[in-house]
Amino acid sequence: MVVDDNAELQELMSWMLANLGLAEVEGFGCPLEAAARFQARGGSFDLVVTDRDMPGLDGLELARRIHAQNPRTRTVLVTAHVDDLTQETLRTAGICAVLPKPFSLARLETLVRTVACTPVEQTNAAGVALPARAA
Repeated sequence: MVVDDNAELQELMSWMLANLGLAEVEGFGCPLEAAARFQARGGSFDLVVTDRDMPGLDGLELARRIHAQNPRTRTVLVTAHVDDLTQETLRTAGICAVLPKPFSLARLETLVRTVACTPVEQTNAAGVALPARAA
């Protein structure tokens, strides 16, 4: 599942993930619709890539809802704002990785492959490496 209110970015990320060989990719421009779809499918998504700043429901709250429904779902948070994120915030939201904006498609691919190939138990227990903060 890819969730981003920027339609072009959401479509591009969805296309790229589908071309990585992921069986099924659903894209959403509205986080509330994504949350409803996740619930309707019984939390059966293996991976969610979500933007942080969206109207109606931000990516952290979406991740919390997803994690509450299925703690085995891996969630990647895409954001331009990492300075206020803490390990605890990410852990309790069930975030496995943070992808800082701007990013290249190669970086998205590398991160998704890493997260997808890591056992869920390790992604949930290891914590998230926050990107280096600017000095």
